[in-house]
Amino acid sequence: MNVKRVEPDWTIRPFRLGDARSARRLIEAVWREHFHDHPDVFVREFIYPRLSDVDNAETEYADRALFLCAIAEDEIVGTGAIRRFDDRECEMVRMFVAPLCRNRGIARAIADELIGFARNAGYDRIRLCSNNALTASHRLYEKMGFQPTPPWEPGGDTYSRYYALHV
Repeated sequence: MNVKRVEPDWTIRPFRLGDARSARRLIEAVWREHFHDHPDVFVREFIYPRLSDVDNAETEYADRALFLCAIAEDEIVGTGAIRRFDDRECEMVRMFVAPLCRNRGIARAIADELIGFARNAGYDRIRLCSNNALTASHRLYEKMGFQPTPPWEPGGDTYSRYYALHV
């Protein structure tokens, strides 16, 4: 059987000046998709006041950190970032993909690039936390070798799963 490889119709690039508004819009839309009807107002509203890092990504992701955007048809359709925690550990954050662009390898490609960046930046460990409801994300992280770990935030396991990857 002859299998034809299809090139992706999207690219991944570093965050650029002027991307904040589109990146924020994507993140907020994906959050609403999953949590707009959640019975707990804490979960429903969790993301909105916590996006100052996106609004200020040019400075927030400057020191051994990286914010990536997936672009399709001149629109941001995916995001992901590595944020410095300390000299040996970083955190993978802001992993979001637009609903119409899922299952095309975008999240995996962003995560692969972020892991490579973390390794090259000298980090030993990448940590991440993901809301309990995002099971597709958990499957991806586990396929990539992330292992469940105890929460680093008090009471964090109420809403989230915590993972770590040694690089």
